[in-house]
Amino acid sequence: METNYRRAVLRVCATAVLLALFTGCSRPPKPGEPNVSAPADTTPAAPPSAPSNGEPGSELPAPGTAEPAPSPTPDAPPPADPSPVPKPTANHEPSLESMHAAIPSAKISVPVDLRYQFDGEALPNQPVTLHLAAVSRVAGQNLHVAIRQMDGVQLASGPLEVQKTAVSGIYRQQLSVTRSASGPDHLRVLVTMDLSDGNGFGYFTVPFTAGNPAQKLQSVKQR
Repeated sequence: METNYRRAVLRVCATAVLLALFTGCSRPPKPGEPNVSAPADTTPAAPPSAPSNGEPGSELPAPGTAEPAPSPTPDAPPPADPSPVPKPTANHEPSLESMHAAIPSAKISVPVDLRYQFDGEALPNQPVTLHLAAVSRVAGQNLHVAIRQMDGVQLASGPLEVQKTAVSGIYRQQLSVTRSASGPDHLRVLVTMDLSDGNGFGYFTVPFTAGNPAQKLQSVKQR
């Protein structure tokens, strides 16, 4: 009888211990007591996929993969290569044959012929572009072509200067000229050049009017 009583007491104690253990595991931690709950799952969740509209290729690409570039259409023109060097512009200088021959003075010792042409009519108080072409018949040095300063004429450029000239060399200059209403009807151009036996010089007359058609270059004897 006493043995059964002891067994019953042991069962009650064992049951009480088990209840105490379960109660201790499920109760919340007290203030200051470390939380000994199970560690949270740190596995990163998969990104949500975009809704598919039922068409192939509508899903988003996987992370880390580059999206393929769109293929060019058959009618698209080929890409143009960049051109770092600007293309040269066309030469707008008039031909020597179309230019007028300037009138040389009676006393001239420079073996140079001078040609000229205006881009338009030389109207009063309106700038016009003048083209000059000096043609050297001999080799020389320090060719200097300068328009003489005159009242009623404004020039937008300085003289033409060439260090060395060759036989039949053509040396051009273009400048803007503005003539007032009371200005002269012509320009005076001084041409000088160093020669082997001295210095040659001479004046040429360039009228503001159209003048005669282009003339053949006339040889001038060196004096």
